Amino acid sequence: MPGSGPSAPPPVRPVALLHQEGILGLLALVGLALRPGGPARWLAPHGAVATTLIIGVAAAAGASAVLWLLRRLPAVADLERFQRALVHGWTLTDAAAVALLSGLVEEALVRALLQPLVGLVPAALIFALLHLVPRRDLWLWPVLAFVLGLGLGALYDVGGYPAAAAAHVTINLVALSRLRREGGSGCVQ
Repeated sequence: MPGSGPSAPPPVRPVALLHQEGILGLLALVGLALRPGGPARWLAPHGAVATTLIIGVAAAAGASAVLWLLRRLPAVADLERFQRALVHGWTLTDAAAVALLSGLVEEALVRALLQPLVGLVPAALIFALLHLVPRRDLWLWPVLAFVLGLGLGALYDVGGYPAAAAAHVTINLVALSRLRREGGSGCVQ
């Protein structure tokens, strides 16, 4: 209903997010290059690539279903209205590009680079901080990011980078596709 929940922000240009993720990606690559074994060691699957990708997509389907079921909670509905305004006017190509790059980059930075150094819970907290919005009424976004960060971190431990990245990309693609449509639902991580 109009007038309830957080006020609508102006739409975000997808190219701005792609530039931001590009900078984070460069930081991740430099950091991984400085680690013993280089990027190949830390971005490698833990098992067969196809298996790790299937595990990641299946986990994303479960997470997306839970987010969909929670959509009627007032805090989730407010967050989705806010996020929907951010992606207003985006094309499906915009949504796919942002979902792909953000999922790949954030997993390289948080899971492949930071999690082996600081551990699962601190890495999930860092992931939550990346999703912090300076508005008290949007407290749910970093909370959801923390919970999903724990899940993505567990996926990284089990299946390696491909599993976590596949899950993150899939969650974002499902959410952005829904949010860009009138009346869609899905929280973006």
